[in-house]
Amino acid sequence: MKLYEFEGKRLLSQMNIPVPHGEVAATCEAAIDIAAWIGYPVVLKSQVLQGGRGKARGIRFAQDPQELAGTYAALSNLTIGREAVSQILIEEKLTIVRELYTGITVDPKSAKPLLMISLKGGVDIEQVAAEDPTQIVKQPIDALALSKPFNLIPFVKRSGLDGKPMVQVANLLEKLIRCYFHFEAITAEINPLVIDDAGKLTAADAKFDIDDAALFRHPQIAAFNRSETTENPFEREARTAGVSYVRLENRGFIGIISGGAGLGMATMDAVYHHGGVPSNFLDLGHATPEKTAAALRIVLKTPGVRGVFLNAYGGINNCAEMAKGVISVIDSLKPQQAIVVKMRGHSQEEGWALLEEKNIPIVKTGTTADGIKLLKRAMQKKGDWPHVDPR
Repeated sequence: MKLYEFEGKRLLSQMNIPVPHGEVAATCEAAIDIAAWIGYPVVLKSQVLQGGRGKARGIRFAQDPQELAGTYAALSNLTIGREAVSQILIEEKLTIVRELYTGITVDPKSAKPLLMISLKGGVDIEQVAAEDPTQIVKQPIDALALSKPFNLIPFVKRSGLDGKPMVQVANLLEKLIRCYFHFEAITAEINPLVIDDAGKLTAADAKFDIDDAALFRHPQIAAFNRSETTENPFEREARTAGVSYVRLENRGFIGIISGGAGLGMATMDAVYHHGGVPSNFLDLGHATPEKTAAALRIVLKTPGVRGVFLNAYGGINNCAEMAKGVISVIDSLKPQQAIVVKMRGHSQEEGWALLEEKNIPIVKTGTTADGIKLLKRAMQKKGDWPHVDPR
């Protein structure tokens, strides 16, 4: 679950990491009241989950109530990426002497959390990472052996900091590490981490992505509201149904339903290999007829889907139960898209028999590739497979 900046700053504050004085406002009147409490000048920051906010002029300043009212109106009419601005954070304007970047994210190579710091903080950190990655100092961290501030000083020194700022940043990083593990984050970033004219450190921004599977342990985070404009409606529907759905490429035309995350990713690779483009990732988890039916409905109405491949293994799941879910959707919706099922394992014969009664193509003993080829042929007969390889 991605957090808005103001939500992330609430987590930082709980770990005694300094953040600017401010509050989020949903109306201009509220913004004016907040600014009066903070004192001018103030900064108005669009709250969106998209990147590139600064370059899209989603952050602006105001010197008095009149300027704030005009700026608030302008930001309220702004769309960043595909996300309309509905909330604006009103904060004190900091006097910035230096901007740093620091963050923690999972390293895809080692699958371990990676602590990072750079003296090149600000809106162009992605460009720094691409053009001169040596400017970002990195170090793996261990949840079972959390670093103390004095252990982090050599790491901070490698970035080029020394003296009092080096010690201050080491202390702050120790708190950020505790914050990362306490809230079970996937990513936790402060960019920029500001040093002001008094030498004080302040987290001027916050970016958090919390593990969805851990939200039940953090009711404070799970309670953060999400409007319909900031979340994919199919992902919201899938979460309600108890399945894991992720929308992939807009040009995708193959809907995927899998009985396991690993099988789902392997199926995506196979679809690409055979000239298709997956529209989504969907893991049934512990499948029931109801969950399978909900999953199929979501995939069928995903924009651009011309065919669906259900790839499931009946270990814990029951093939007959999954088949019942598929059939209920076929009977009620009578979808026009081609559907192919590869399903083996627990109660497979019963599941196959149910699907065969509805003339749903089944792969019983073949491979995932065989299933995709079968789906491709069925779609080509209907003219639903693009003539040009879309990869």
